[in-house]
Amino acid sequence: MLLKYFTPALYLKSFEDLDLNWLISRKIRLLILDIDNTLAAHDEQTAGVQAQAFVQKLKDHGIQAVVMSNNNKDRVSLFASSLDVPYYYFSTKPLKRMYKKVLRDTGLQPEQCAVIGDQLLTDILGGNRMHFVTILTTPLVSRDITWTKLNRLVENQVYRCLEQAGILKRGEYDE
Repeated sequence: MLLKYFTPALYLKSFEDLDLNWLISRKIRLLILDIDNTLAAHDEQTAGVQAQAFVQKLKDHGIQAVVMSNNNKDRVSLFASSLDVPYYYFSTKPLKRMYKKVLRDTGLQPEQCAVIGDQLLTDILGGNRMHFVTILTTPLVSRDITWTKLNRLVENQVYRCLEQAGILKRGEYDE
């Protein structure tokens, strides 16, 4: 069943709703963070107070964080530096190449990693292909760059299939 690749382990309204005990109970040691429309709008250059507090909370709980984005180096490095975390740019999510690099760089196994992001076609598909724990959030804002707008058209069809299969309904979040 192909829908399993688009099915997150957890569906939340926002990264701020993530209970870190949920990650800890699954022995997650690394959270891979998407930037655009997950932690910040695509036109916000640095992390806001909420994202900074969230990443600090991860670190305080012994969970490493890295930023992974399909965006360019300038965008990703500036944002990651505001969080003081490593980063991976032009990551070509959902392809496996950069996820494998993260595993090599951290020395972790797939079952110790989780991905959080707002797109089924990049973040969730890529994470599930790697056998990571996947966490879907609602996009922070409705404005997207052109490429993401195209992804959203296909993503809407995937959401319909997930709903028809009784797997996930947009807006009905996990507790």
